[in-house]
Amino acid sequence: MENFIDALGEMCPIPIIKAEKVLKKLNAGEKVVLETDHSCSIQSVTGHFEKKHGCVCTVTEVEEGIWQIEIEKI
Repeated sequence: MENFIDALGEMCPIPIIKAEKVLKKLNAGEKVVLETDHSCSIQSVTGHFEKKHGCVCTVTEVEEGIWQIEIEKI
């Protein structure tokens, strides 16, 4: 997956910074998927991108304790 960010083991703000870099390159309607194992990152990342950029965020627990956050640029 081209727009995939592996943020396993990384604490905020690192996942947000990584996702910001990818999001800047995307067109409206394109998505980035960030994978994290820190539950606190879920709120931080989704809150940041929904409020600051108006993105649509979807969270899926893909394995116990591992989440993928799909961020769609609007």
